[in-house]
Amino acid sequence: MFIFSNTAAMKLYSILFVLAAILKFSDSCLIGDYSLDGFCDPYQQAWQVDTGNGIEQYKELKAVCVLKNKCSPTDPAAFFFAYSADLDKWAFTDIYIQHSKIDNGTATKFAIAATVRFDTKVKEDIVFHESDTYFDSRLTGYQYMLDQAENPPQRFDSWETGSDILDVLERFVDSNHPSICGSMVLIAMRRSPNEVDILRIVEKLRENQITVIIASLATPPSYGLHPETMYDLAAKTNGFCALSPHHVLSASHTAPNVVAPYIVYSLNLKVSGTGTMVLPTILFPDTFTVHLSVAVQSTCKAKSFQSLKFSFRNKELGASGSVEKTREELRYSYEYIRNSFKVSNFLLAEPTFFEFTLDYNYTMEDTIQIRLISERGIGHWFPYQD
Repeated sequence: MFIFSNTAAMKLYSILFVLAAILKFSDSCLIGDYSLDGFCDPYQQAWQVDTGNGIEQYKELKAVCVLKNKCSPTDPAAFFFAYSADLDKWAFTDIYIQHSKIDNGTATKFAIAATVRFDTKVKEDIVFHESDTYFDSRLTGYQYMLDQAENPPQRFDSWETGSDILDVLERFVDSNHPSICGSMVLIAMRRSPNEVDILRIVEKLRENQITVIIASLATPPSYGLHPETMYDLAAKTNGFCALSPHHVLSASHTAPNVVAPYIVYSLNLKVSGTGTMVLPTILFPDTFTVHLSVAVQSTCKAKSFQSLKFSFRNKELGASGSVEKTREELRYSYEYIRNSFKVSNFLLAEPTFFEFTLDYNYTMEDTIQIRLISERGIGHWFPYQD
């Protein structure tokens, strides 16, 4: 099984063999977690691989194609919190506290917190809260937002005016702050963009390995014209889009956060009707706890999602598990549901192969976001999907 980043700008620099290689004579050989050079021989239907001891031939490879990245998943990065002027003070401050929180002295990949308020008539500056530690930077950011709240902004007048969040993301990337690459962006919002084309901003975010997490309030009246844009943006950055018809804080509870920021498995699956999917396997590099976040549909109002079951199995360990959800379990009212859920401690990763399957029941086509997240990474960025 191959998983490719299929963007127009993609150049294949290396093949990272993280799964198994099966030799042409059916002898099994585990290459391991190394970066190797190789190419496909279409005439012999085999892979020619430079293992460091000359070219060796493999009949079948299970691999992940990756780009040469600007940074690694463990390099110091920023936690960027962008919150809409459409939200009440208690809503965005509570989200910031919940998602940015770590104990003083706790090790973290994050070096700095940054904040901005958006969807205002006059654009506000993105502020990087410089400090010696992320813990102190986070506290400075919180106080800054409280001070800002004493000067209410001029909000947009019309519900048809689209959110300017895409411009905010471009300004964040273009700031060239040294902690940009590998950042986690958490967006608390209510208003949707009016834009549909996100090709340029997606390319910039991917180039800098920036993960976009969205927590959005999805109750009427709706602001902006295209809520699907943000769901698509999250999908294409290995992020997550959580929507709630009740309040934005409950949406954020299902998303990745600063404590467990690493996306170790990410799939965006288009589904329709009833069926079962056998999903790509993964070889985890170490032993660690893995949590599960799933967005079952792209809006709170659509009636596409009926039920799903996500399962894992590890033959070597004899371990298996699953989670099932129905529409009734996520229902908020007759018309609305919460679009996402989270299962903490979903599985214990071990350095062996894990297999996954999805059983689903949908009345119309929709896209499921499946994310396995952890306090620890897997040594490389998980590839993107288009």
